[in-house]
Amino acid sequence: MFTTSTRLVLVLAAAASVAKADFFANFFDDAGCTQNGGIGVDIRNPGCLAEAGRGSVFIPNTGLGTTDDNQFCFVITHGDGSCSCQSSSNTFTATGFCKVLDPSDQSYRFVGGACGPNNC
Repeated sequence: MFTTSTRLVLVLAAAASVAKADFFANFFDDAGCTQNGGIGVDIRNPGCLAEAGRGSVFIPNTGLGTTDDNQFCFVITHGDGSCSCQSSSNTFTATGFCKVLDPSDQSYRFVGGACGPNNC
């Protein structure tokens, strides 16, 4: 039978082993993910992001490691702000990193899984 203090230690140890998942990317004005960060956008939501002029985006660490569930596509549209097509893209694993952007890009979106072919 466990004592109250033993149970507390076990609960604290279990809580410490659970990594906090983060699925929110942030766009920044500079190329180093440090200046004028916007509000977080959920990388599981494929909605269009009109973030023209941004210099970088911080991709979060979801805590899922290198599993297939942690693969995403970052879709970039050069010509308009409505994500009408895919000018370029990057397949990535969400492990926490800063991606430099071309400030002339007009819109972005995140899609689960690997990227498809460009279609603009």
